[in-house]
Amino acid sequence: MGLAIPILVSAGPFIRLATTMIGLSVRFIRHPGSSPEWLPTVALSAFIAAVICLTLVYLLSYIHLPGAKTYIVLATCILFAQSLAAVFSGVTPPFTKETARAVNVVHVVDTTGRFGENPTSYISLFSFTPGVLTKEVEEIKEGDGMSPIFPHWKLLKTNGDKRITRVEIDTKRSIRWFLSINTEEIEDFTFEVGSEELVLADGKRSVDGWHTIQASGGKNAPTRFELTLFWFQNSTLGSHKMMQSEQQPLLNLRTDLPGVVTPKAEAVQKLPPWFSLFGKSTSPHTHSFLSSLPVKF
Repeated sequence: MGLAIPILVSAGPFIRLATTMIGLSVRFIRHPGSSPEWLPTVALSAFIAAVICLTLVYLLSYIHLPGAKTYIVLATCILFAQSLAAVFSGVTPPFTKETARAVNVVHVVDTTGRFGENPTSYISLFSFTPGVLTKEVEEIKEGDGMSPIFPHWKLLKTNGDKRITRVEIDTKRSIRWFLSINTEEIEDFTFEVGSEELVLADGKRSVDGWHTIQASGGKNAPTRFELTLFWFQNSTLGSHKMMQSEQQPLLNLRTDLPGVVTPKAEAVQKLPPWFSLFGKSTSPHTHSFLSSLPVKF
């Protein structure tokens, strides 16, 4: 009985540490969807298994002397089975108001791959916490409507000899956006705001064939930009390289509108009270627009 006292005293901090791990797990992912959903579950399971194994090592070194080892192991297995039954039956939910589940909720208007066509609209839920969102998705009643304000492209000039293309980007009311440029087709580019040239044509670095520009401005930040693209000389239509690059757009743009809650996004409020909305600095806000410009425009 004396051995149980230090275990009871030290159990609380370890339980709270597991709760903290659940709450902080969503903040360790930089890009939603870039890591598998099972990763936080495995990490939490490994932590719990390590704590239990260390505890049993402490206990079993003593209880085998009076011959109580069999009873302790049997009681532990029974307790484990009861815990699983309580969670799966819903008697003890895995998340409560005290153990919140941070979720990234975004209403996405997607025009990617639909240049000149009507956009699609959907709600995106992402949480890098243990478990999946299947039951929660079923409880959401989808609302109607979307904001009609979304960014667009405007081709200003294309020089067929040197393959120089000027693109005007209007992000409308969005002052937070991400632009990716396909460096498999584009050798260099310049980026201008009005008469000011922010990015010079001096060679660009890329990661996996993309050069990304990220911007987050203030209240009076500019929303109209001009992009001058300098193509590779061997980037010709009909080539094998072009056939491969058709699967990848020339430009990708994502713009976020903070503080805009559409009827579709309001449906997320039907989720359980232990859900807490969260979006990292690189994650989309509650309203986001995706757009792309194909290589063969």
